[in-house]
Amino acid sequence: MSLSLVGALSLGWFFMLMLASVRLWIPQRILTLQSLLLGGALLLLVLAKVFGTDVHLPALLTTTTLNPITATIGGFLLAGAVEAAGGFAAAGAILVRLSKGFFGLSGTVILLVNSPTIFAMPCGRIWAAALMPAALIFGVDLARRHANPVLLPVIVFGLIANAAASCGPSPLGGIGMMGEGLGGFLQGSFIKPQQLAIMGITMVTMVAVGLWQKIGIRPETLKKTVIHQRKLPSTAYYVFFFYVVCLIAVFMLKPSIPIQTILLGMTVVIVFLGKVSLHDLIAGIILHPITAMIAGFIMAGALVVTGAFDTLVFILRYLALHTPLGFLGVSILLVYLPIIFPMPCGRVMVAALLPGVVMFGKEVAEITNHPEAFSGLLIAFILSCAASCSSSPLGGIGGIAEGNLGIKPGIAGKPLQLGILVGVPVASLIATSLGFSFQMSWADELFVFAGFGLVFGAAANLILGQSFYRPGGLLSGLLSAVLMWIM
Repeated sequence: MSLSLVGALSLGWFFMLMLASVRLWIPQRILTLQSLLLGGALLLLVLAKVFGTDVHLPALLTTTTLNPITATIGGFLLAGAVEAAGGFAAAGAILVRLSKGFFGLSGTVILLVNSPTIFAMPCGRIWAAALMPAALIFGVDLARRHANPVLLPVIVFGLIANAAASCGPSPLGGIGMMGEGLGGFLQGSFIKPQQLAIMGITMVTMVAVGLWQKIGIRPETLKKTVIHQRKLPSTAYYVFFFYVVCLIAVFMLKPSIPIQTILLGMTVVIVFLGKVSLHDLIAGIILHPITAMIAGFIMAGALVVTGAFDTLVFILRYLALHTPLGFLGVSILLVYLPIIFPMPCGRVMVAALLPGVVMFGKEVAEITNHPEAFSGLLIAFILSCAASCSSSPLGGIGGIAEGNLGIKPGIAGKPLQLGILVGVPVASLIATSLGFSFQMSWADELFVFAGFGLVFGAAANLILGQSFYRPGGLLSGLLSAVLMWIM
């Protein structure tokens, strides 16, 4: 494996495109990210021809894995049906009712911010948009009670951080499926380490917003804020419960039926149960992540053809062997690339760079004689990609929160990035220390999740202005973790 001129030029071209996008040198209104990637891939193919490299269509498509694409499409069809039937809105309404019971307001907030990862969908935007009204209701109420306007963005951005990262462990076409497939691991192997790490990302983000960044809302604005919840038909609640029961059954029973078939069957039932029209179904589907993933795959194919991944691995290995960074430092740099170049959808970086990450991860495992290093690196990279869209200036999920709060765009980028920086290594440590696919008894798994949940509940109690031992918060944290373990 050596450094080739065409490979170096291709790699440099790819990162230049990413930098130009993130720095907004190429405005999205003029050229969308998908168009930029497709145009960039075309130029790489021209470059390959100029340097005498034969371009074959099979080589261009070698990085494309159909299973995550079809699973993602199935997941978005299901999400569109549930959204159109009011199922996600029903989840928010249920949480509002729970806040008036034993869990209390702060305890229900803990369930709220963890809901996207508990019921993980292939794109976090689905839950972020659906639960935002409930987050605003709870945030305004808590902020008024404690005369602390910062509590509103604490809750809102906690939800955003959790939602953005939740597409990583989603078994319904999530980003983790791409890593599992290309890395040669069993489907679902990456879910549990990511779930626990996401709880860490969520809590660090909430603490950063409340204590460090202090994203405040003006008190006079808070006093005038009135949030109305629309009345939902009973079918919305039926759809939500059907969706939850089916997901639990799929996760626990693990039927041999392809996930795509299950998702399509659920979609058909929900369409009839919720009386969803074809127009509403199509309107509820978010196409951006699907097109971003396909464009990323095409760019990855062009990088393969030009030898860019060989060049990337050569550079990374050279840095690891001849600089103070070593393999650990270079691995950390590679894992955090998605945060350095945050895309509006993490699938872009996963699809484009995953083959190179897999190649380098296998070399690290072989050279260091630590086989688990490969899985640790791969899981951390996947989660970093998934979570990074929260802080992207190119229409990332964080924009949903900033728009609803009426604050300056991009102001929440730093606390969200801090949450990712701290939380991502948790996934890697869990993968390498506890067994990357949790090769332990179910009782030990449950014990680990319960411990994480109690710590989360205690920390959330404190940041929300309660005593750390408040029972409602502790029980909510425990329940959130147990539900993740079940799902």
